[in-house]
Amino acid sequence: MDSMQKFHSNRNNTFITMAKYKFEQFNVEIIDPVVIMTIVHDNVIDHTCSVEMKLTSDGANFGITLDGFTYVSDWSDDEVRIWAFIELQKYEV
Repeated sequence: MDSMQKFHSNRNNTFITMAKYKFEQFNVEIIDPVVIMTIVHDNVIDHTCSVEMKLTSDGANFGITLDGFTYVSDWSDDEVRIWAFIELQKYEV
C-alpha cells in the first residue's frame, strides 16, 4: 500500500493514506481523504456485510456504503478492513 494513504478505523485508530476517488453519487473528485470505517452492518442470515465509510477532504464529508463482503461463519475487523480497501481501489482515479 502506498505510504501516502490515510485510513482510520474507530476500532483500532489506524491511519493509512488514500489517493484520489470518484464516486458516481458525488460530482467531485475526493482528493487525499481521511477515511473512517463507521459501521459494519452484518446480515447473519445471508453471511454478508456492508460497510459505511466517511471520507473527509478539505473540510467536506462524504458518506459511502460498500456492499458485498461475504463470509462463511464469522468475520474479523481485519478481514472487513482489508476487503473495504480493496473495494475502495475500484473508485480510484
